[in-house]
Amino acid sequence: MVRSMLFEKKLPKSFWPEAVNWTVHVLNRSPTLAVKNKTPKEAWSGVKPSVEYFRVFGCISHVHVPDSKRTKLDDKSLSCVLLGVSEESKAYRLYDPTSQRIIISRDVVFEEDKSWNWDKTYEESIMCDLEWGDHEPEAVVSDENEEGNESDLEAGIEAEEENLSSDSLAEASSPSSNEGRSRHPPTWMRDYVTGEGLSEEDNEAHLAIFAATDPIYFEDASKSEKWRHAMDLEMEAINKNGTWELVELPEGGKKVGVKWIYKTKFNENGEVEKYKARLVAKGYTQQYGVDYTEVFALVARIETIRLVVALAAQRKWSIYQLDVKSAFLHGELNEEVFVEQPCGYVQKGHEKKVYRLKKALYGLKQAPRAWYNRIEAYFQKAGFEKCDYEHTLFFKTRKEGKILIVSLYVDDLIFTGNDELMFTEFKNSMKHEFDMTDLGKMRYFLGLEVLQRSDGIFIS
Repeated sequence: MVRSMLFEKKLPKSFWPEAVNWTVHVLNRSPTLAVKNKTPKEAWSGVKPSVEYFRVFGCISHVHVPDSKRTKLDDKSLSCVLLGVSEESKAYRLYDPTSQRIIISRDVVFEEDKSWNWDKTYEESIMCDLEWGDHEPEAVVSDENEEGNESDLEAGIEAEEENLSSDSLAEASSPSSNEGRSRHPPTWMRDYVTGEGLSEEDNEAHLAIFAATDPIYFEDASKSEKWRHAMDLEMEAINKNGTWELVELPEGGKKVGVKWIYKTKFNENGEVEKYKARLVAKGYTQQYGVDYTEVFALVARIETIRLVVALAAQRKWSIYQLDVKSAFLHGELNEEVFVEQPCGYVQKGHEKKVYRLKKALYGLKQAPRAWYNRIEAYFQKAGFEKCDYEHTLFFKTRKEGKILIVSLYVDDLIFTGNDELMFTEFKNSMKHEFDMTDLGKMRYFLGLEVLQRSDGIFIS
């Protein structure tokens, strides 16, 4: 349709966005096999649309110039090209090739069998000068009830001249209107901060935000004391957990590469909490059926988190948070996986040896599932019941209505209930089973900032 409309009226190809808009507008108001006895517009809005205002795209259109916008001997109309209908009002959208401006008007007379004579030189100038969405402020009519009143397009034709911009018509009649054109940003950019008008000092301050980016390569991180310390802590956790053992690579065996990932962790106030170095396996080199089988692992839905918070607020319970250090390192592996020795920690005299994994490592395909199986087995052993509809939600009940609810999201978990003794027992048990960090009351979880007060719980 777009190609045919442009060809029929010999319009420059630079008008393709307008042709697309009009094509979609027409198709939405045309019969289709997708919905029976209705058009897509009617199926969506429930109101039968009118097509009385339809005109041939690209035809010659004569726009009336109000008396207040012209002198006695000036033309009473402008010859324009129809580009469809306005999205902001019940009026037509037209293009004036003389002044190269978009005009919105209802007071229009059409010659649908005629088309504009576009010469080659002028087409080239349009390609350079025409900027879609960058026209002058135009007449805009409120369009809150468009669904049932599209037939009003022509009925209210006489009221449109008052809404026409004085600049758009006065400059359109001036032969020198192309000179010194005033540029305005598109309407949609009002929702964004562009930084225009900032002083040089402000720009430098904004650029300073990106100055402390995390390192990507081991060579860069090894030059910093804080990142070396972070890597030492990661290796200490791996060795303490009995994650691997150093062995010779079996004949025909395949080793998986590893790399260091560096991340600066921030708290809810945007302050640096810690520098984290994570040793990650290059799981993308693993082969299904050889290095892994099942990989699916469950995580809590955000609706579940909100429901737990809402329940705690209603019952005036406190919500606490725990973090499992190096959670994936606790997952038991069923497959035989070998990884290379990490950069900076290759053992002297054993450079050709590899590590055979006893437990999962971050980056492995099966690591999330192995961790979930591990933590699920612990909860069952500790006497928790699993929710039938949310498999990451566990709860334990005791006499006299005492209850403990735990929601798990990978290595972060929150818990709430009505018995402080059960809280203490749960935290001690978790710390004995895993390497845990007690974060106290829930303050920052999955991007949610949580404020717990006596009058309720506030999240943002």
